[in-house]
Amino acid sequence: PRPDQQPMFANLIQNLPGGSNLCSHFKLRRGDVERGFRESDLIFEDVFRSPAAQHVPLEPHVTLAHFSGGKLTLWSSTQMPHAIRAQMAELFRLPLSSVRVITHPLGGGFGSKGSLRLEPITAFLALKANRPVKVTLKREEEFVTVCKHPATIRLKTGVKKDGALVARQVTAYFNTGAYTDIGPVVARNGGSAMSGPYRVPHVKIDSMAVWTNQVPAGALRGFGVPQAVWAYETQMDMIAERLGMDPVELRRKNLLRDGDLFATGERLEGLHYDSLLELAAASVGWTQSDARWLRKDAVPSHPKNVRRGKGIALVIKATITPSTSSAALKLNEDGSLNVLISSVELGQGAKTILAQIAAESAEVPIESVSVSDPDTDVTPYDQQTSSSRTTFSMGNAVMRAADDLKRQLREHAAELLEVAVDDLQIREGRVEVRGSPDRALGYGGIVVRSGQGSLIGRGAFTTRGGLDLETGQGIGSVHWHQGAISCEVEVDLESGKVRVLALHPSVFAGRVINPRLCELQLEGSAFFGVGQALYEEMIYDETGQVLNRNLADYTIPSFEDIPASLKAGLLEVEGAHDIHGVGETLLPPVLAAIGNAVYNATGARIKDLPITAEKLLREIYGR
Repeated sequence: PRPDQQPMFANLIQNLPGGSNLCSHFKLRRGDVERGFRESDLIFEDVFRSPAAQHVPLEPHVTLAHFSGGKLTLWSSTQMPHAIRAQMAELFRLPLSSVRVITHPLGGGFGSKGSLRLEPITAFLALKANRPVKVTLKREEEFVTVCKHPATIRLKTGVKKDGALVARQVTAYFNTGAYTDIGPVVARNGGSAMSGPYRVPHVKIDSMAVWTNQVPAGALRGFGVPQAVWAYETQMDMIAERLGMDPVELRRKNLLRDGDLFATGERLEGLHYDSLLELAAASVGWTQSDARWLRKDAVPSHPKNVRRGKGIALVIKATITPSTSSAALKLNEDGSLNVLISSVELGQGAKTILAQIAAESAEVPIESVSVSDPDTDVTPYDQQTSSSRTTFSMGNAVMRAADDLKRQLREHAAELLEVAVDDLQIREGRVEVRGSPDRALGYGGIVVRSGQGSLIGRGAFTTRGGLDLETGQGIGSVHWHQGAISCEVEVDLESGKVRVLALHPSVFAGRVINPRLCELQLEGSAFFGVGQALYEEMIYDETGQVLNRNLADYTIPSFEDIPASLKAGLLEVEGAHDIHGVGETLLPPVLAAIGNAVYNATGARIKDLPITAEKLLREIYGR
């Protein structure tokens, strides 16, 4: 076969210089990396690999399509209804107004439902049959529809003897499979994160998406960052060992702090990595002797053939930038409120959070708030439900819509009460005259007496930014998600089995709207990472066919694998007003934290995920 038809990723990379397989090439350049290596006392160069993995949402992809009167209506399990509408309109050469996409709460997505999948073929069948058509994927079909990007990352880092990072050069290949999909964006997102939450004066990153004849790869929780963090946080522990340093102290020495320049050229503010690192270390009782190379006792006091180890890892992750969300709040005659949005509920609690924001912003009881499901004929535009952006982006749009609604309420109340708008205040669902609380009108009464039938507040929230593809300089994120994780593992030296005993994610979430939902998201994303660290890998044969495309042969964590100690830490800072999403932040560092813990337990350094019993035993015993 031609080089671009080779099924195996390793062969693909060897043939890449010819260019036939290159899908995209993101470059990040800061400082002079060659000068940085000359100034370094030590240089570390390692290769790290992450395999293809499955999303495994409870609900598979499903689409129902119906043509009627020249209009196409789709009921789709998508995370991006407005983008699907635009793409389907283009494919079928229809005006946007002739395509309607309706989405109901999904049984999970994790990024798998963030692109055009079943919609075109379902619509085509409906057009040909002149009947409604529904297509639902079987689990085996899910496995060959979309997966996580496999990645091979060559990481070269120069350091001083005191542990200061000086230079980093990265060559990363993200296997985007048979189609482009969002491979270029994943390569860019992963590439821009390769310097980690650390000060690195000289950086050169080449992050490429490449085509293969394997399963198309798409978004998966973390969007290229898990692959990056696996590489740089594993290497941080390797650097600490070579220097004889505590890995916590090495990280602390190099942390980004307020006012520092990131690799993208952004001057960062609102950073809390010192506190997050302290939280992570304290949550597992980290001491210097937890680093294997600093341990005084040669044999830990654990049962024979069982060893325990602790590990820590940090993460910095972007949210999609630029980004746009719109919302409408419809106030009814009885004072109840309809929140019209196109954010998709897929188990993350979006409807609950946005109802809370609407109730607080509009000053109405939450019991009177109803949140719609997306319907592109009815609900305003939203870019997509991804990148941990809903609470931040759509939340701000809802707040602006509430401001617009309250403006209208004051204007109508001023006319009805015959006072100036500035003399009015809003409190608990009423518009009152300042100093005369008896002169007041309830929201519902204003709607009725205004003769409007309903009042609709509108709001939009847009962020600006983006990175130059040749230099990687610009605004990579409107804010950067910050997290740390610590864990403790137990390894059976006879079987190679790894058991996670403790897993403690910590995150800075800005202003926390719903602490319990936030904690559940952190715990869920952290446990999601356990599977990718220890079990999950799509296995291909020599022809590029997936061998384990079912849940009998593809292993995911079970309830028995939940750590006995799984507790999220929310770092809350007084005066924080910005909202940070948390749905993805704590998955990426889990992989490296577990890998580092396994090394501290056994002395076996695995650079090729997942950390299986076979790999461990081979590394420990050379077999």
